[in-house]
Amino acid sequence: MSEILGLLAFALIIYTWYRNLTVRELAMSHSSRACKQQGLQLLDDSVHLSGLALCRCPDQRRCLRRRYRFAYSSDKIHRSSGVTIMLGNHLESIVFSTPPESLEA
Repeated sequence: MSEILGLLAFALIIYTWYRNLTVRELAMSHSSRACKQQGLQLLDDSVHLSGLALCRCPDQRRCLRRRYRFAYSSDKIHRSSGVTIMLGNHLESIVFSTPPESLEA
């Protein structure tokens, strides 16, 4: 009996890892596309998970809201940060911070 529970726990861990990886790749794709549409450069070609919450999807089932941060540049000198929010495996929103003012006068 304990072997079956151990196998089920291991299968759940593998499924969760695979699901998180899939949603992260979707967030990366959405972030990259949004940067290109805005004429910005996505830095580091990556997003990283910065928040996780349990919530309800529009169809009233429970799902995870994942918040991914990414860095971008408008002038290839200054770094700004943005956030991609995924609800389940669907894009909820992408928010760009305002770029910093140039330090040169």
